[in-house]
Amino acid sequence: MQARDFDNELTFHGYNQNGNVEEFHEAYEEAVETVKAELGGNHHLWIDGERVDTDDHFDVVSPGNLNVTIGEFTAGSSEDMDAAVSAADTVTPEWEASDVDTRVDIFRTATDIMRDRKFELAATISLENGKNRKEAMADVDESIDFLEFYSRELERSNGYDFNTGEPTPGQHTKNLLRPYGVFAVVAPFNFPMAIFVGMTGGALITGNTVVAKPAKTTSLIAHKCVEIFIEAGIPEGVLNLVMGGGRDVGQPLIEHENVSGVVFTGSRRVGVSIQETFSEQGKHGPVIAELGGKNPVIVSDTAELQDAVEGVMKGAFSFSGQKCSATSRVYVQEDRIDEFTDRLVAETKKLKIGRGTERNTFISPIINDSALESYTDICERAEEEGTIRTGGNVVTVGNLADGRFVEPTVVTDIPHGHELAREEHFLPFVTIHPISDLDEGIEKSNDSEYGLCAGLFSQDDGEIDRWFDEIESGMCYVNRSQSATTGALVQAQPFGGWKYSGTTGKFAGGYWYLQQFMREQSRTRVN
Repeated sequence: MQARDFDNELTFHGYNQNGNVEEFHEAYEEAVETVKAELGGNHHLWIDGERVDTDDHFDVVSPGNLNVTIGEFTAGSSEDMDAAVSAADTVTPEWEASDVDTRVDIFRTATDIMRDRKFELAATISLENGKNRKEAMADVDESIDFLEFYSRELERSNGYDFNTGEPTPGQHTKNLLRPYGVFAVVAPFNFPMAIFVGMTGGALITGNTVVAKPAKTTSLIAHKCVEIFIEAGIPEGVLNLVMGGGRDVGQPLIEHENVSGVVFTGSRRVGVSIQETFSEQGKHGPVIAELGGKNPVIVSDTAELQDAVEGVMKGAFSFSGQKCSATSRVYVQEDRIDEFTDRLVAETKKLKIGRGTERNTFISPIINDSALESYTDICERAEEEGTIRTGGNVVTVGNLADGRFVEPTVVTDIPHGHELAREEHFLPFVTIHPISDLDEGIEKSNDSEYGLCAGLFSQDDGEIDRWFDEIESGMCYVNRSQSATTGALVQAQPFGGWKYSGTTGKFAGGYWYLQQFMREQSRTRVN
């Protein structure tokens, strides 16, 4: 089977390369107005190919403007979850029996629909979770990339079905990977399309059926994604969507006896709890989980300082630090730390705070009130126990008072072992620490229970080679001014982590991701 070539989508980059940036902005802004006109509608569950309503509903409001209601959504119950799992379980044999071409055709049809609607989808993301236009479009692009790359990989491997020949006369053998059955997909708010589509797509294309639960705060984009899959031809019952809270929907899904595997992105606490649940219930299927990070960057005395400043700033503050890959602690050699910090503070003060739909916004709104409270708490602690060089305040000026906005925050004089420098915050908050040499930088970078992303700025080849060999991180970036630790691309930079940052050591968007959704079987027939 001939696999198709793969290229990343890179929408904004394409417009920029062709000198058509204004056209990009115009198309996006037109889409924003279209999506705004459609907000406030009712959105039901999807179970067994049918829309299902209940008596319980919840509203989603825009974090950039709390006066804007995104929509009213049906809240599922444990009974709805049971119906969704039952529907998925019933059609599992039929979906497994579908051939590679059938599944790939559905996925590629879905990517065609996403391309046609990409500005609408990006606008939806901006309004619902607050991402600025470039990052929202990158979210859509990554969704397309996941489906295209996984389709190519399934073709390239012939569905992971191999004829292994005739080892002895009359003994005919084959080796294959087969799906587990029903997968629970539990998705986060921060990449509400890319991660939702990537995890759902990984389970579906390998022959599993899915019951998906998105974050409550990003239910609309998840709803649109499911509708795209259905329009593309996913059979009834193969993909089901149940919205609601973790206690009412998420926990019953994980604990359901007919759920064979879970793919999850979120907090370490919840991910570990899912693993414990599977172990206690004696389940043997996989828990494929990405569980956050506390991502270090080292700035050596040979670094190009402006590249380091730009990379750290973008890595720490894009989407207001609400990324598991966000730069959160920076180790700078002592003879350069003052200049680095001064320049980082100066550049950070220039960043525009605003609604995601505004053209020049860099610092996006915070997703919910709990995150806002966490920001206030860590800034109070930083002020008491360290030095806030810039930031530390909730923003309530002008129309920003209608949303959840905070200042990007740079902190010094916090010890390496302090909780503020060791816990994941998921906020625009970065700590700066002095080091005497690369040895100390690597030691302190690795002194963490997480191992997701790491960055280095150095012009010394020996330092770079040594850092690559010794850093304990799944994703490693050197001299990356576009972002020190964020912005991984499908296939080129598979996304995942070591230690408590992940459960499998196999990364999304990489060559070993899909196999996790399957189990091996060898078949021998003698005749």
